[in-house]
Amino acid sequence: MFHVKQFISYDVIVIGAGHAGVEAATMASRLGAKTALITFKKDDIGTLSCNPAMGGLGKGHLIREIDAMGGLIGNASDLSGIQFRVLNRTRGTAVQGPRAQIDRLQYKENMYQLINNENIDIIFDEVIDVTLETKNNLKRINSVRLSEKGKIICKSLIVTTGTFLKGRIHQGKENWSAGRMGANPSIKLANFFKDQKFKMLRLKTGTPPRLSSNSIDYNKCMIQYGDKKPEPFSFLRESIEKDQIACHITQTNARTHKIINDNLKNSPIFDGSVKSRGPRYCPSVEDKVFKFNSKDNHQIFLEPETLNNEVTYPNGISTSLPIKTQQEFLRTIRGLEKVEVLRFGYSIEYDCVDSIEIDQTFQTKKIEGLYLAGQINGTTGYEEAAAQGLLSGINAVLGINKKEGFVISRSQGYLGVLSSDLTKGGLIEPYRMFTSRAEYRILLRADNADERLTDLGIKLGTVEDKRKAKWLSKKKVMAKAYKKLNELYASPQEYNRFQIKINQDGKKRSAYEVLGYPDTTWDKLKLKWPQLNELNLNKTIERQIKSNSFYNRYTHRQEMEIEELKKDQTLKIRDDVNYQNCKGLSNEVKEVLEKHKPNNIKEARLLPGMTPAAANILLRFVKK
Repeated sequence: MFHVKQFISYDVIVIGAGHAGVEAATMASRLGAKTALITFKKDDIGTLSCNPAMGGLGKGHLIREIDAMGGLIGNASDLSGIQFRVLNRTRGTAVQGPRAQIDRLQYKENMYQLINNENIDIIFDEVIDVTLETKNNLKRINSVRLSEKGKIICKSLIVTTGTFLKGRIHQGKENWSAGRMGANPSIKLANFFKDQKFKMLRLKTGTPPRLSSNSIDYNKCMIQYGDKKPEPFSFLRESIEKDQIACHITQTNARTHKIINDNLKNSPIFDGSVKSRGPRYCPSVEDKVFKFNSKDNHQIFLEPETLNNEVTYPNGISTSLPIKTQQEFLRTIRGLEKVEVLRFGYSIEYDCVDSIEIDQTFQTKKIEGLYLAGQINGTTGYEEAAAQGLLSGINAVLGINKKEGFVISRSQGYLGVLSSDLTKGGLIEPYRMFTSRAEYRILLRADNADERLTDLGIKLGTVEDKRKAKWLSKKKVMAKAYKKLNELYASPQEYNRFQIKINQDGKKRSAYEVLGYPDTTWDKLKLKWPQLNELNLNKTIERQIKSNSFYNRYTHRQEMEIEELKKDQTLKIRDDVNYQNCKGLSNEVKEVLEKHKPNNIKEARLLPGMTPAAANILLRFVKK
């Protein structure tokens, strides 16, 4: 850790040490830049300010991709995880998402240790101003001014301030300035963006009350175990050996809903105090009860915040109702009749920059050398923030060295989907990653992120020596396996003798092609071809190769759909079209289409929040 005592300069300065900040600083440092990470205090580093969990559908894919490139979030999650589950395990691997409950305290400590192993100077202070210089009518970053330590020169600046820009907490009729509960907001830095005439948005998010675990009657709740064999996030790790802990499920009821309905007038979300939009897919309990009034109950996941389970996070009841109302409705819930609240829920409004102000390198269009990452760009979620941090850290150094920016395409990763979606700008609510946003999702699986991205990381220089050696060894083993599988051919009759059922059309097929059939197993293929035993593949690699084979047959069909979309861009959309009847479109996309009323498919594709996957669905609907 470094404390500034005199005037000094850096190549890259990162403001904020949350999930975007630590990844940005790590990438910049790995690429040889002299890097400083500035945050208010040590306790801010790697803070899980809301849900103590990582991953899930889309989000778990992002973690794997960040990890494949050399990022920290997967490793820190594995070191701190207390319950691991793969979501959608019974479905195809393309839509499976690794998820883990995280020990909040362990995560902060593990992340601190991980960045301390990097060549990063950590400075505890507040940035109160940013100084620019102008050359050839182009503004660029010159320095930052700190509250205590004064001016520090830098070549690039990465701002990752989360919800701190003019953050304001709301709890019933009470409201006050804060970056999050117990943390000061960043007012002066917010004014910098205003003065530079950046297009700003006002968004909100919320959090539920925190409960004393000892006051919960878990016998009245449904137990939820993790996977028997926990699956790590990081490709560096073969298994998870840490102790695991159970979660529990309960639900709201008619009494709960009555109390909430009777007190909606006291909610800042309903009384007009809060006008900004929150994440649609993580609504407050007030929104759920009001908008889905036909539902008798809503699930609540009681998630432990640490391994010793002193504090419980009730996922599903984010609220900004008054403290008294929160206490009252909580005690109507099964298992929470005698619950003690350690910290009450609240919503927080904050400024963010309209993401149309950045390009796909995350550099701002107005100021050279200024990069933005995380919730400041209008996203929500730890994983989305970390992804932006990784990409902005890489590009900040490439920019300093006058090299071409590093942009991942939509066909290469969810990292590319995220950056492509964001730079359309005009977000109407915080952006969250889903598998449905990716038109290439059958190729962008969580299990094959290393195949797609680690070579890119090695070429850039972001990948550690241990990861590089591990991947190159795995790559060699997989290449040998692919070669062998594609050399072995047999007829349907021959396969049938080993209980491998395929079309009896007389056509010879390779072992690789047949491996992708649902009923084909490695064990059956090894009976047919004993030489496959000599490959000595572990179960993880066997699953990965089988999944690649299974999805390989769909690749051509997907490419045809994308070409069809390109050809039909000028297809006119009727004025009287009812988007509500278009099955498969999210409510978010329907709202955008109804608001903008595009004339054709090309215009629709350019709308904020409109993904190529959604455009394909719309195209089929319009044609029909």
